[in-house]
This record gives sequence, structure tokens and C-alpha cells, in this order.
Amino acid sequence: MRTAAAILAVLAVLLTGSIPAARQPAQRADLPLTGTVRGTVSDNSDGVLPGVTVAATAADGSILSTATTDGSGVYILRGVPAGTLTLVFQLEGFADETAPIMVRAGEESHASQRLRVAALSETVVVHGAADVLRSRFAPSAPPAPLVARPLPAHDRAAVCGPAKADPVPESVASIKGRRHQAQGDLFLAGDELVLNGGLEEGLLVGRNLVARRRYHARAASGVDALGEHTAGVVQIVTATDHSSLAVVVYTCDAIRTSDFLASFRPQPAADPEPPGIPAYNDAARILFTDDGETLGAAERMMVIDRGAGKGIRPGQRFTLFRRTNGAVKHVAAGDAIAVSVKSDSATIRIERVTDAVTAGDWAAPQSITSAAAFGR
Repeated sequence: MRTAAAILAVLAVLLTGSIPAARQPAQRADLPLTGTVRGTVSDNSDGVLPGVTVAATAADGSILSTATTDGSGVYILRGVPAGTLTLVFQLEGFADETAPIMVRAGEESHASQRLRVAALSETVVVHGAADVLRSRFAPSAPPAPLVARPLPAHDRAAVCGPAKADPVPESVASIKGRRHQAQGDLFLAGDELVLNGGLEEGLLVGRNLVARRRYHARAASGVDALGEHTAGVVQIVTATDHSSLAVVVYTCDAIRTSDFLASFRPQPAADPEPPGIPAYNDAARILFTDDGETLGAAERMMVIDRGAGKGIRPGQRFTLFRRTNGAVKHVAAGDAIAVSVKSDSATIRIERVTDAVTAGDWAAPQSITSAAAFGR
């Protein structure tokens, strides 16, 4: 009996001692989940900035984690609670910047930032990083405006206007809305945008994008054609893993929320070629006009069904005409110049008209060599 009692006592002790161990995983699951944020801070000339105070802040403005950039401009925020947070960047002599970021538990997120030099009135004396960070959340201190780098030299006419749509559209990001104002879906030059897309989608700081939209137009064949209109150019100023801030550099017309963003591939401005003899027997067909337009007039853009694959080049001149009595008689309607050329189509800008130009009319390329032969 004593032996049985002793065995029961030992088993009770062992079972009692095993209970806390079995409950340990449940207690760990209650601990807050955190991640890491790493990035680089630079100035407008891409020079790295050491000594920048970086803070991760919650929606109520409370500071969750802080760090300072090292000699290479790199910072690391560790133990940052998972979720959507805001990063605040500060350095004496530079304007404060903020950027949204999504932190995932157990992962490292990335956010690089560019700071601009502050105006004299914005320069402050830093007594304590935490105190300055808290003071920036006062309603009277709005975030500093975004500043874009200069664009490379290019021909705006080659960017703006209609084009034949590619079979598969390139779309690297979409527009979520304005950075500050929630109302309105039309954007003009200088407006600051929040984009759905960031570093993971290739949206590096300084990258330029075009805002485009597709539309249906009445083509020369009498059926609907798919055209593409470029509304303007935007530039990435701040980027995190899957979100970025951009500024509208210029617009061809108002950019819309529904526009998609594609790579900006500017073409250098091409000087118009000298006038030549129109090759009526080798003419291109005018496919369609720009979005919302039905007729071509001076300064308007139209798309023709011939491109670089058929020898069309930027700056080339065309004589616009229509055919009557089959192909026997040509009735001139104006002149145009090619401003943007794709492989199988081109965009022309009408320079002069003597009659309304519509889809289905023709554009005869002018030949310089033929003009020289005729003594012109």
C-alpha cells in the first residue's frame, strides 16, 4: 500500500509540473508581432545623409521606434509592430518628410527617402529628437511638399496625344488618390499622389511614369478601334515596399484616378523635315483621332496605320488628302508632321488644314529626294 501511494504521489508531481510547459506556446502567441524596417536617406543630388532621425509612428502620432542613419545614410528600425505605420524623417537644415509603410511580422520592409533642403524659415534647432518628432504632429505643421527632379529633354508632343494601343498594356502602378485631400479624381501639375505600387514593383525614387487611358474610336474601317491617350507625367519621390508618393510634373490634360501608369520613354524633339513631293501612291491611312474628337484640325493629333516598320520617322512631313472617283483624283486637305512613331503606327500633328480631316482620309509621306529632283 505504501508503495502504491508513493507511485501515485510521484505521478501527481510530474503531471502538475507538465501543465505550465504545455501552456507556454499559448502565452507566446499573445506577444505582439513585430518586423524590421531598413532604408537609405539621401538629398536631392542622391548624396547619402548620415545623422537623420527616423521614427516609426502609429496613427495617433505615438512613436513606436526610432533610429539614426549611419555614415552610409542607412537606418534600421527593429521591433516595429506589424501593421500600416508612418515613417518620419528629420535632419536639421532639411524639410521633414513622411512616408506610409506596411510592416509585416517577421519580415524586413524597405523604405528609402529623399530630403530637400529647408527654407530659412523652416530651419529649427533640435534639442531632442523625440520632442521634435512629437511637435511635428500638431495640426498647424503640414508635411513638406514633394519636389520632383527635372525631366530629361524631350518633345512633349511625342508624349501627349493619341496612339495605337498595344495588345497588352504595360501597367506598373495605379493611382490611389491625393496625398492630402480625399476629394476629387482629376489631377493637375503639382498635385501629390499616393500610388498603389512601390519598391517591389520597381518604383524607385526618381522614376518617371506616364498616365494613360484607353478609349474606343471610330476607325477608318468603320469599326471601333482601341486607342490610347497619354494624360501627363508623374515622378516617384518617396517609395516603400508596396506604396509610393509621386508628384504630377506636367499634364497634357487632367490625369484621372482611373488612368494606369506606364514607363516614361521620352523621344528627343525632331526638327520638321523640309517640304517634299507627296507620294500619293504610297500613302498611309488615317485610323482615328484623339479621345473625344471626331475631326482633325490644326494642332490636333491623329493616328496613321504605318510606323517605323514601313520607314516612317519623327519629323517626317505628310500631305493629308482624300480620294474621289476611286483612286483617280486626290483632294488635298492639309499638312501634318509625325511626332511619335511606333513599329506599326505613328502619331501625326496637323500643321495646316484646308478642309476637315476625318478617319479614313489619307496621309501621303513627302519625299525630300523627289522634291530635289523636281528642283524644289
